[in-house]
Amino acid sequence: MFRLPILAAVMALTAELTFAAPAPGLFTVVGVKVEAAAESAISARDMAMAQGRGAAWTRLFRRLTATANWRTQPKLDEAGLERLIRGFEVANERRSTTRYLADVTFHFNADAVRALLRQSNNSYTETRSPPVLVIPIITGKPGYDAATPWAAAWKNPALQQGVIPFVLPTAADADSGLLARPNLAQAGWDALSGLARRYNAGAVIIATASEDGKTVQMVELSPMGRIAASFAYAQSALPSAADAVAAKAEDAWKARNSVDFATRSHLVADVQFDSLQDWAKIRSGLAAIRSVADVDVIGLALHEAEVDLTYSGRADQLREALAQQRLELRDMDGQYTLQLAAVSAATAP
Repeated sequence: MFRLPILAAVMALTAELTFAAPAPGLFTVVGVKVEAAAESAISARDMAMAQGRGAAWTRLFRRLTATANWRTQPKLDEAGLERLIRGFEVANERRSTTRYLADVTFHFNADAVRALLRQSNNSYTETRSPPVLVIPIITGKPGYDAATPWAAAWKNPALQQGVIPFVLPTAADADSGLLARPNLAQAGWDALSGLARRYNAGAVIIATASEDGKTVQMVELSPMGRIAASFAYAQSALPSAADAVAAKAEDAWKARNSVDFATRSHLVADVQFDSLQDWAKIRSGLAAIRSVADVDVIGLALHEAEVDLTYSGRADQLREALAQQRLELRDMDGQYTLQLAAVSAATAP
């Protein structure tokens, strides 16, 4: 570690950090279907919207928290729900003198939601995963076919709104030969890693559904290994099956990345950068991480700095959150270094 005086020429760069906005859409719940009947059209609408607010809050809570925490969802009255929501949009509105139906998008107040989750001691994550490439195939069919109902089920916009963005191969993918393999479900990460890189994906899910849609086999492949799961349904339910597979992957991500904001830790790191522009990028990346409560610049020189980070959660969760901001944190026998990931990749031996 070093202790360097802060250079006067770069004093302006040590100004207090301001937090960046969360990833677009994370606190927006789209497509909540509402329906109610009452003695008047106005009463039916009010009743439907009240039910919709509760349903949207449940969907948002489950989006941010792991399945094991769902039973701890704070119970809110109507006034409490209204305080969490900053606006809404209505589509496909249908009404009569006694009935009201619509599809509603609710925009939640992110700061109010965070405060509620922390007050109720709920661990949660806003760290979004890199995209996951999904290859939906039908049992007995040769490889991936973008025209199947199973592939169509994965085009639901809701699958882009959670902590994992799910993407499908394009019809003109350069690896069409690989995607057409009849034994694609037996492929390993080595065979699929090149395809994943073209979609900036950190993992690949091969989701194999029976032709009647009643059973689904899921295999998730990544550099960390291979994870398999099975799902069964009494009736054909491909959209529900896609939701279940997505939820399985999301739950694993949230279990690793959900932060307990009741805990605070410190970490001192040497920061390395090539220019003041890179130093500004590093500061912006740190500011965008919600689990980082404070950044104290201890020393600053032309190409290096020393910072004391105050953060919530575990060190491995901090490292994952930093990676999402293209920052790399290295631990060398308790001595931490922080730098732009692109710099690390360029200078790696």
